[in-house]
Amino acid sequence: MNCDRPETASEIMASMDQLLPSDPRVRDLVAVFGERASGLLLAAIAIPAIIPVPGVPLGAVFGTVLVIVACRMVTAGEEFSLPEWLAQMRLKPSAVRMLAHQGPGILQKFEGRIKPRAGLLTTGPAKPMLALVMVLMGILIALPIPFGNILPGFAVILMGLGLAARDGLAILSALALAFLATGTSVALGWAAVWGLAHLLAS
Repeated sequence: MNCDRPETASEIMASMDQLLPSDPRVRDLVAVFGERASGLLLAAIAIPAIIPVPGVPLGAVFGTVLVIVACRMVTAGEEFSLPEWLAQMRLKPSAVRMLAHQGPGILQKFEGRIKPRAGLLTTGPAKPMLALVMVLMGILIALPIPFGNILPGFAVILMGLGLAARDGLAILSALALAFLATGTSVALGWAAVWGLAHLLAS
């Protein structure tokens, strides 16, 4: 084993500048993640979605990408792969910097409790069902709901880490968080619509 090679998800994110080539594409990111690509890619997509950037609709952009990747996971089964057009997309330097500088701190909030257990929830017929939940989370992230991207984003990150580490308990926790995120997003959306209707009527 190479002791210099980053092992944890946060270490990989922190080393992103060094691990990726000078003109990186999405396929290079998948290659860096290796055999844990399907889970870590979910987490990597969700990280920018929950970081507020004034004037930039990151939730809409990365939520849409998340939906595409999760739909691919539904149909791909155990052999994870990306559509060729998505694999060939270039990664902007700003996105790589965001992952390298802000990603590790977010991932460290979860990964200290992540370990292999209850692996049946991470493979076989369960995986497409989990991907469908991630499709829903991607839709919630993409919707213009005030603060509606935070809980779905954390659910995706926890799900991704659980899949990468084959941690069934983390996946159960992510499903519970996804359920809470769905209810919260519905409530926030309803409050926004009600507030707008009340404003227009006054």
